[in-house]
Amino acid sequence: MKTGTLNRNITIYTLTETVTAGRVEESYTSATVRAKVTQVDGSRFLKDDELTDRAVYKFELWDNSYSDKIKIVYDGLTLFPIRPITRNPGNSNLNEITILAATKK
Repeated sequence: MKTGTLNRNITIYTLTETVTAGRVEESYTSATVRAKVTQVDGSRFLKDDELTDRAVYKFELWDNSYSDKIKIVYDGLTLFPIRPITRNPGNSNLNEITILAATKK
């Protein structure tokens, strides 16, 4: 399991849904930001007769008004939030957020 690392580059993709002529179209916009990254869990289990790894990471970064409809790419992994984003005022009221995200099963 990896320990907390300051100032790592992560890419956050925000999902935007647009309704056009009765169809829902999805698109992602991306932003590369710096964050403190900590792996909080790593587990291995059997799924459909194959060995699968699942990792859970905690990301701490500045709040840029991210919605809960995001995915994060970090260190070759695509992670999805497993809890709503937690918004904190931070030490200097700088609006920090914490995101708990995991790889899909």
